[in-house]
Amino acid sequence: MSTAVPRIAGGVVVSVQAGPDSPLHPAEVIAAMAGSAQAGGAAGFRLDGPEHIAAVRARSALPIVGIRKRRHPGYDVYITSTVDDAREIVAAGADIVAVDATARPRPVPLPELVAAIHDELGAAVLADVATVQEGLAAMEAGADLVATTMAGYTDYSADKDGPAFAVCEGIAGQSVPVVVEGRIWTPEHVRRAFDAGAYAVVVGTAITSPHHITARLVAASRAGVPA
Repeated sequence: MSTAVPRIAGGVVVSVQAGPDSPLHPAEVIAAMAGSAQAGGAAGFRLDGPEHIAAVRARSALPIVGIRKRRHPGYDVYITSTVDDAREIVAAGADIVAVDATARPRPVPLPELVAAIHDELGAAVLADVATVQEGLAAMEAGADLVATTMAGYTDYSADKDGPAFAVCEGIAGQSVPVVVEGRIWTPEHVRRAFDAGAYAVVVGTAITSPHHITARLVAASRAGVPA
């Protein structure tokens, strides 16, 4: 197991991501948000793409879970789905590579991808899954961690309205640690995730997306007001 994995145990990993259309997308902004999260006690970061990973690595020694979002023709899976994708983010400074480990068609078979990340790149693998069954399959494929990231984001998975505590409970207690990620909004969610057996919790939108935070508050302010 990578030395980065035990360093996130019991902690909150902050996902600092912003798409190309976001005003927060510039690498220096991502790095500044990561620095602020570190000051608040973040155990590590989840970051998308080599430019953002390199910018944060230059300012922080905390563990980085890296992903590479890239579409490959003919496949719905797009989170670090090839060895080239993984190679880019490890070279930029990622310690742990997160991959889409759902059962959907993929460019590279999951066991082959996991083995390459371990053997060629020397990095740990976090498997993003949508169901308990996918989590168990990812463990068999050699993943070092399993995360509930995709629960509610595939057409066959549940938990679309809240954190995937049930998926966590179904995987927890196995030989591979489980991480709860997705729709974590409150301290109560964080505590419940750990009560459900989580090894670590990843929080993104609730911390690093002013757009979504503002929209939630604005929606509340308009509740019950006639159009």
